[in-house]
Amino acid sequence: PYGIPTISILVTPASNFPIFGKFIRPDRSGNLLWRPYLTLENMQTLDTQLFLGLYRHMLASRKADAVQEDAAQRGEAFFYIPSSGHEAMAALAPHLTPTDWLHCHYRDRALMLARGVTQQDLLLDLLGKTGSPTEGRNMPGFACNRALNLLAAPTGVSSNALQAVGVAQAIKDGSDIVYCGIGDGGTQEGEFFEAVAEAVRSQLPVLFVVQSNRYALSTPTKGRTFFSLPDGDAKEFYGLPILRANGTDAVEAYRVFGDAVSKVRKNRGPQIVVMNVERLTSHTNADDHTLYRSADDIREMHEKADPILILAEKLIAAGVPETKLKAIEHEVNQQLTAAFDATRHAKNAKTELSAKKPLPAKLTDAASEKRADGDALTMLKPCALYSATASALTTMCIFTVKTSKIPKATCSASPAD
Repeated sequence: PYGIPTISILVTPASNFPIFGKFIRPDRSGNLLWRPYLTLENMQTLDTQLFLGLYRHMLASRKADAVQEDAAQRGEAFFYIPSSGHEAMAALAPHLTPTDWLHCHYRDRALMLARGVTQQDLLLDLLGKTGSPTEGRNMPGFACNRALNLLAAPTGVSSNALQAVGVAQAIKDGSDIVYCGIGDGGTQEGEFFEAVAEAVRSQLPVLFVVQSNRYALSTPTKGRTFFSLPDGDAKEFYGLPILRANGTDAVEAYRVFGDAVSKVRKNRGPQIVVMNVERLTSHTNADDHTLYRSADDIREMHEKADPILILAEKLIAAGVPETKLKAIEHEVNQQLTAAFDATRHAKNAKTELSAKKPLPAKLTDAASEKRADGDALTMLKPCALYSATASALTTMCIFTVKTSKIPKATCSASPAD
C-alpha cells in the first residue's frame, strides 16, 4: 500500500480561502488520505501559544526516547518503552481539569508531561531510583502521581480499563471525568470489553482513547479489533459511536478531543475515540520492528506521519519563526540533560523482599484468637480483603475459619477464598 507519490493540488472552497494539501499513503482501508495544509483563515486563528506549549511537551517526549535508548545501550537502563509517534496525545491535556482522573497508556509520555509529570520522575523510574512517586517500583512508562490524579497503571495489558471504570463509578455524580488510554492490541482483552459494557450500562463518565498504531507488538491488527472488522471499519461499539482522529496531526486531535470531552462532561456517559497513529520505533528495546516491517513502510511513516514534524510545519505556516522552535529544542535538551544528571546521582530504591503490605498487629496477635473444642481456631477479628478488580472496588467478606488442622496462630486466605 505504500510508494504512492505525493500530489499537491489547490482547492478553492466556498469560503474563498485557498486550501493547499497533498495526498499521502492509503489508510487502513486502502483509501488515499488527504492532508490539508492550514487555510489562511486557520493560520490567522490558530492559538499559537497553546500549540507551542504542546509542541514543547511532544518534543520533550521524543527527546526522552533518545535518552532512554542511549541509557540502555550503555547498560544504565535495562528496559524502556518508546512513545515516538504517539506524542499528539498531549493535545488531550488542555481539555482536562486538575480534578479529572487519568489511567494512561504506556506510550502516553507526552500527555503525562503536559499534565505536569516531570522528566526527572520518569527518568528515576527508568533507572529504578528513589525519589519519584513510584519509588522506582513501576515499569518505565507506567508513571503515577497522586497530586495529578494520575493513577498507577497496572502491568497487565488493558486491566487499567476496569480500574478506570471503577473510578468513574465513584465520581459519576460530580463534574469530573476519567481518561482511559489503551492500545489496539489491548482492546482485544476481555477486561476492555467488560469495562466498556459497564460504562455504557451504568452511564459512567469515561473517555476511552484507543491509540491505534496498526500493531499489537508485532501482530497486524487490521480487521482484528472491535473498531476494525474483517469487512471494514466499525461505526459503533456497544451502542457508542466511534469517533476517529488523525493522531499524526495534533491540531485535529485537539479538536476531536475537545468534542469528546465536552460530550462526556455534559452527558455523564462514556465516549470512544480511535486515534490513528504510527509507532515510529520498535515496540520496546526488546523488540526489532525491522523484522516484521518493510524498509519502505518505516521510511514512509517517518516522512509523512511524524506528529512533531507536522505540528512544526503548521506553526511555521501560522507565523511562528523557525528560530522559536529551535530555541524550544535547545531548552528541552538542556532540561533533559540536567534531569538525567540528577537522576544518575539519586539513590537506588530501597530493596523490599515482599510486595505484600504487612497485616495489622491485631490480626496476628495471639490474644485475638479464641480456643475452643480442642484445636479448633476461630478468628474473632474481621479480615478485610480487597479485590484487585477495580470495576467492583468491593471490600470482600468477613470470614471465619474453623478447622482442627491449622497450626496455632496461623491463618491465611486469598481473595478467591
